[in-house]
Amino acid sequence: MDVRAVQVDGYKLRVTTWGSGSPHTVLLPGLSADGRSLAPQIRAIRRQRGSTHVIDLPGFAHRPALMRKDATFRNLARYVGAVVDQLGVRRAVFLGHSLGGGVALHLALERPDLVEGLVLIAPAALGRSLHWIYKLYCIPLVGRALLRPQPSVSVPFLRHFLVGSARRNDMHFLNMLARHGSTSRDRAVSARAIVWANQPTWWRKLVLYVVPGGEQLGFAVGDRLSELGDVPTLVLWGNEDRVICAADAHRLRDHSSTEVHVARGIGHMLPLEAAGWTNAHITRFLGSLRQPLLRAA
Repeated sequence: MDVRAVQVDGYKLRVTTWGSGSPHTVLLPGLSADGRSLAPQIRAIRRQRGSTHVIDLPGFAHRPALMRKDATFRNLARYVGAVVDQLGVRRAVFLGHSLGGGVALHLALERPDLVEGLVLIAPAALGRSLHWIYKLYCIPLVGRALLRPQPSVSVPFLRHFLVGSARRNDMHFLNMLARHGSTSRDRAVSARAIVWANQPTWWRKLVLYVVPGGEQLGFAVGDRLSELGDVPTLVLWGNEDRVICAADAHRLRDHSSTEVHVARGIGHMLPLEAAGWTNAHITRFLGSLRQPLLRAA
């Protein structure tokens, strides 16, 4: 395992790499998360791919924290692209969960040259639904209070918002998730900057509280999904996701290069809640990407 800090525009992004050579896979965790939230996928992918890289966004692992002016989805995608360039990676499969999925979508639209394929796990940026509490995050004073560093993540919060019925009463699992919480001020400030930097323009905020997903108007890519028609894409979701509703998955079903699977009884923490189910789909998908190359060889 190799851990390094890659500098882009005055920010440091932590990159953790296993293996060497191609094919490459880049994993992007969700908001305020790190590689632990994708640990089962990292282990599975390492057995199948040449190099596996986990990229932590600015402020999530290294100081300084993200500033609001730099925290748009388009900028986050640019940072990730710049890191991948510095790693010497020409093409990779990008796997993103939640925020990471949204960043992967933006990267695929802005830097299609880098993207061999996409694995999107309950991704943001499709433009329909985020949990109602996200609306509160967008209100400056309320959002500042809700997105402040917390001493710990409570088990009731995990049970009610993040985990589906299949694991809701699994205390060992819930306690493990609680240990993933961070008290880092830089991580909290960076998360807040991302939320605030990607709000819609002031006049579009009029629909914020009446349209499901209205708060995504500032970073949604729904009207550009047709541009990804030739990108092999795997979409995985939990049908009890209370953060980003699985109904958003239907926006991607119309593309012949996209396959969508929804796990029953699973919430937003799908990569950990249903690790075996998730890994089975990812392993098969990554294997299918290699077949044309093997035949050509």
